[in-house]
Amino acid sequence: MFTAVLRCGTVLRYETRNLRPRPGDVVPCLRHGYCVVRPASPAAPRSVPSTRPPRADNWTRARPRTQEEFLDWLQVREEASLCALRRRGFTLRLVTAAERDGLVNVDLLAGRVAVRPVDIATPDDVPRDQAAAPPLSR
Repeated sequence: MFTAVLRCGTVLRYETRNLRPRPGDVVPCLRHGYCVVRPASPAAPRSVPSTRPPRADNWTRARPRTQEEFLDWLQVREEASLCALRRRGFTLRLVTAAERDGLVNVDLLAGRVAVRPVDIATPDDVPRDQAAAPPLSR
């Protein structure tokens, strides 16, 4: 990587040496329109240090949302868009895991996620041979 430093301090980077302007050339500048290329100093570093501040040790990212939080949030609404879920911090991985567990219905074409209705069997719906026997008394 070949660099040229303008008089205003802007650093231009070039892939080949023959494209790099010579000291004194006037080149387009993002800040001023046009600036003069200053001569390279012999002690100038070859790479430009990053202007991004170093990350502090106490920097942490948000805690991943749990499936329980997802279901609690979705139970109130019963249906939501994938975009709304992403805005609330629910990942697509979490949504697909809930679908795989049979908790939600996902319509990818419409971009909608809905709570899957829970089938609760009533005692009348249960066949006699599968009905639980009453507890034995002693």
